[in-house]
Formats: sequence, C-alpha cells, structure tokens
Amino acid sequence: MQVLGERAAGSARISERCAKMLEDRLASGEMDLPLLPDVACKLMSERFDEESDVRALSDLIHRDQAMAGHVLRVANSAAYSPTTPIVTLQQAVTRLGMVTLKEILLAVAVQNRVFKTPSYAGLAKRLWQAAAGAGAYAKEIARMRRTNVEGAFLCGLLHDVGKPVVLQTLSEAQRELKEPACEEAAAAALETYHTRAGQLLAERWALPALVGEAIVHHHDWMQAQTAAEAAMTASLADALAAWGNAPEAELEQAVRAHPALAQLNLYPDDVEALLEKRERVQAFVEAFA
Repeated sequence: MQVLGERAAGSARISERCAKMLEDRLASGEMDLPLLPDVACKLMSERFDEESDVRALSDLIHRDQAMAGHVLRVANSAAYSPTTPIVTLQQAVTRLGMVTLKEILLAVAVQNRVFKTPSYAGLAKRLWQAAAGAGAYAKEIARMRRTNVEGAFLCGLLHDVGKPVVLQTLSEAQRELKEPACEEAAAAALETYHTRAGQLLAERWALPALVGEAIVHHHDWMQAQTAAEAAMTASLADALAAWGNAPEAELEQAVRAHPALAQLNLYPDDVEALLEKRERVQAFVEAFA
C-alpha cells in the first residue's frame, strides 16, 4: 500500500498503520462525522431563495447561546460595518437582511462544528480561512453572473469540507495509535482523501445536490451530472481564496489562467473586478477569527 503523503521525493508521510485506519473508516463509512446545530440543518434544508420567519429563526438560534453570541459578534465586525451596535438578531435582520444573516449563521455553524482539531489548530485555522474566502468569492462570482448567490456561497464554503473531516479522523487515529502529529504529512493526507470524506459528509447531512456536486467535482467539473456550474464556481473561488490569503504573483496567475473562466463566460475585466474584492473578502474571513 502506498503511504499517504508520498507524492514527491522527501515529502513527509503518515504511518502505514494510520493510513490503513483512515482507509478502513472511509471504506466502511464509520467515520465520526460532525453534526450541525438544528438551525443550520433548517437553513440547509430550505430553498435558498425562500424567506424564513424571523421570529421563529431567532427563537431557534437563541436555543444555542454560544451560536447567538458568535453571530452577533460577526454581525458587528468590520465586514458589515454597522453604524451602531447590533444587539439582537431582529436588528441583524433589519440592518443586514435575511440572506446575510443566513450566510453568517451557516458560516458560524460550520466553523464551530467542523473546523476544530486541537492537535492541528494551525492547519485547521488555515483550512477555515480558505473555506470562508471561497464562500465569499463564490458569492461574488454568482452575483457577477446573476446566478444563485446563496447556493454559490454554500458551495464555496463547503467545497473542501472533507479536509477538516479527514483532519479530525487523522488526529483521532494518531491519538489511538500513540503517534505524533505532523502537519506536513497531515496536509498530504487531506489531499488524498478529502473528496471521499466530503462526499460522505454531504450524504450524511443531506446537502442540496448542487453542493454535493461542488464537493465531489470541483477538481473535475466535467464529471458533474447536474451542477457543473456550481463545481466550476467552487473551483474558481478556491483559487481566488488561495490568492486572497496569500497574494503572490504565482497564485494570481493561477486565477487569471483558471480553466473555468471561459466556461463561466468571465473575461479579463471580470477577473480584475473579482481581484478587487480582496479587501471585502478578507474582512469577511477575519470576522470569524
């Protein structure tokens, strides 16, 4: 069996025992998958363009005081720049709108339940920053193309959700086997298994079909059965988020040369406009720090 992480000479790798444990848990579907709060399940199960009852949603959120507090903290961040403090969820809806509140709620729920692995705190944080950035850029792409903004946000946010799931499972396996954490080897393991883990999570959470296809096919959108556009958007948003978190020339070139641009009917001026969104997107990412 090839050892995880052995993608290039000299690369770090996890042990054969740990790799086998990961393989077995993925193959059996017996991974310890994170559960989402009721409010997130409710929002994901609804139509993206359907208005929710504000009072009912507020009551649901307030059952989880930690989530309610986190949502209000994000709503008061520089990303949304309220002129006066927002102290209630009803105020958040009035000032930001239901769509924006849903966006914040889903991001908070996913961050709290999925992107938490103490033994790999630094890597988990970077994975979250990439996910949040991709969600924000996917929304900008959809807005530019006049397509489903809420659906695009969720596709971007969750397209690599298998990575933190693999990271949690790897951490548990290493703890059981009394093996040390190794961030470089873990990163290689995530690349190897994140698509399979993401598909498993999408099925367990009963995510909308377009989100599931973005998770499974953002690397090969030609294989998507019904939502190739969602997968392409997630892939481009991923490249934009990578550049946004580390604005280097090589990453910018990857955005400008991205193969999805032509199929999404995006032109050089559109790419420039997306790159100019970096400050806004980074404010959104930093709101969850």
